[in-house]
Amino acid sequence: MVPLQMGVPGGPELLVIALALVLNLVVLVGFLGGLGYFLLRIRSGGSVDERLDRIERKIGRLEAQVEHLQEED
Repeated sequence: MVPLQMGVPGGPELLVIALALVLNLVVLVGFLGGLGYFLLRIRSGGSVDERLDRIERKIGRLEAQVEHLQEED
């Protein structure tokens, strides 16, 4: 009759378990990093060119406001 209980894992088994945990951690960190980058790109409003165009329009509006305020004084 074969005993139904298992023994304590030895060196090779612990090494395999540790390697599996490390690989899972690396995959998880990579996935979360990619997800964070993706969400940041979506939240920032698109491509670099689109953001640059928005910034240039804002600067133009601010320059116009400054000129208007200088004319009032």
